Amino acid sequence: MSVLRPYRFERELDRSIAQWLAWLPRWEPASARRRGELCAVCPRWADELGFPELPHGPLHALVTSTESLLIEHFLRNAAARFPELEHGGEWRVWLERGVVRITSKDGRDVDDHLDMQGTGETFAFTGTVTAGQAAAARIELVRVYFTLFNSAVARLSGQKSVVARAIGVYVEPKIQRMADELVAEVCGAA
Repeated sequence: MSVLRPYRFERELDRSIAQWLAWLPRWEPASARRRGELCAVCPRWADELGFPELPHGPLHALVTSTESLLIEHFLRNAAARFPELEHGGEWRVWLERGVVRITSKDGRDVDDHLDMQGTGETFAFTGTVTAGQAAAARIELVRVYFTLFNSAVARLSGQKSVVARAIGVYVEPKIQRMADELVAEVCGAA
């Protein structure tokens, strides 16, 4: 299975990493207070990239740009491989937190349509793609997604030493300074 223009994806990932490296010196640690719900994207990437201890701010900046590129390239690949799937608006292909979704124009997941067909309900789709065909396409699109995801992880991992050096220079000293200030505040040290 080939991925549509893999060199373009790699080039854009490299550009994204370069932009992150240029931004990293400006990063400042936030307070320890959590401002909202837990990030659903970063933990998976932290594990895959081997940066489980990296503060969320720098990790999120790297991951969100990478994830955006991944989604963009995935949707391009989906449209190129299965142009009939979204033709006419009967089906929609999208990603939700790393899960490939195909939903009908009424918002139901393709699996719901398959389950309902098993009960004898029929659907009057005007398009040419059946729920069974959409489900088969999703299987292939899951493969496409994981090919792209693994490619992104490999590309970022290939620059792990550069990323680790940047973390050592720009992130760790700021975290240490924050910890020292906290200790001084709590212990009353000067």
